[in-house]
Amino acid sequence: MSFKKKLLITTLVTFLLAAGGVTYYFFNLYQEAEKAVTESYQDLERGEHSEQREEEVDPSEDNISILFVGVDDSDTRQGTSSLADALVLATFNKDDLSVNMVSIPRDSYVDVSYQYSKDKINHTHGFGGLDETVSVVEDLLDVPVDYYVRLDFMAFVDTVDALSGIEFDVPYYLEELDSTDEGTVVIHPGEQTLNGEEALAMARTRQHDNDLERGNRQMEILESIIDQTLSFSSITRYNSLIESIGDRMTTNISFSQLVSLHEYVTGNDGLEIEQHQVDGSDLWVNDIYYFDLDERSISDISRELRAHLQIDSQYVEAKENEEEDQGL
Repeated sequence: MSFKKKLLITTLVTFLLAAGGVTYYFFNLYQEAEKAVTESYQDLERGEHSEQREEEVDPSEDNISILFVGVDDSDTRQGTSSLADALVLATFNKDDLSVNMVSIPRDSYVDVSYQYSKDKINHTHGFGGLDETVSVVEDLLDVPVDYYVRLDFMAFVDTVDALSGIEFDVPYYLEELDSTDEGTVVIHPGEQTLNGEEALAMARTRQHDNDLERGNRQMEILESIIDQTLSFSSITRYNSLIESIGDRMTTNISFSQLVSLHEYVTGNDGLEIEQHQVDGSDLWVNDIYYFDLDERSISDISRELRAHLQIDSQYVEAKENEEEDQGL
């Protein structure tokens, strides 16, 4: 056999072995991801879809909404019910590849099912669980919550660290407790890359402003996380992100739905993200502080989200088709 043929065969065999190794690695990674997401899966008691939907939606074909719930499960609070420290509802429109986000202040004064009087919305998770939180958000904004993602503090920290940090413009000098409430995180102002603990400190703090600004920061941080995730260039970083999920996240998004949602988002050139913030005023009831939501603001945001999900237009179209079938 000539030298050239031997070289060609050797090169081909090496290439096939390398390709096989890469395929095996990707297959293992896929299995790890599927296992992690499956172990984190927790359906809502309501069933497969919201009462505001006629049938279950498909992330690969339909406009959907996801409620992100950040809870405090730090070791110092074990044995107590977790409060919803952050609530952000995001709607996804597949046609124009856009996301609308709204942050709901944790002290919002809302109707609840577990008592006659209103309560803070962040109490709903502790007293009624995820189903109560989802139901209250749906009633408040008059939009279906198709899916939820529940993360505790450590899952948030690990996620940001797995992304090698996120870019953020810090507005002021900050000293804040860390995720365990035992250490201190110090951040200086300016544009920089925040690690997990620093990003959590920025998301939690209310030292220099109010709940509305806190909500804005949380949406900006979530947007940075989305942008950083979409910019992944190495499959090993996805592996780190998957490992960071562990048992610190619960969601009713199945692995196949997550894959289709990921393909829908990353399969396009850009992702437009718009943020909304509710208005309201301070309210004291029996010496307890609440945030009294402005009804017009809630109505305007509800209309924006419903339009983004194309719910009303779908209803009108379905009604017109029904009338045509009946010969009206």
